[in-house]
Amino acid sequence: MAAALIARSTVQRALAQPVYKGTVNDPTTFPPPSRAHGSYHWAFERLLSASLVPLTVAAYVTTGSNYPVIDGLLGVSLVIHSHIGFDACLVDYVHKRKFPVIGPVATWTLRAVTVGVLVGVYQFNTNDIGLTELIAKVWAA
Repeated sequence: MAAALIARSTVQRALAQPVYKGTVNDPTTFPPPSRAHGSYHWAFERLLSASLVPLTVAAYVTTGSNYPVIDGLLGVSLVIHSHIGFDACLVDYVHKRKFPVIGPVATWTLRAVTVGVLVGVYQFNTNDIGLTELIAKVWAA
């Protein structure tokens, strides 16, 4: 009985600890300025998003086996575009300041999955029919 009360009070104290450091009125710390996380990063995201339109049209007009470079560029661009989008969701909703354990775990999981998907896209484009021919076969089915 006493051990259960001690365990219960320990759990209650652990749950009562604040997630944030400091008080509500303390200002947040800002990261040091970095061009890689500022305007260059934003410009790269926009350039990548805008380049997906002509790449998709070029892949639709041509076949992947005749132009494997377009097939590879489309596959890599789609994966990187998806990675940037999921990373933005993690930064917004699973921030490491609020979730000190699951935030970094989720970020590194996303990075590992992105590398795995890039390897899979490479293998699929080099050893199989390729991304654009797969999409053409799925649409024709």
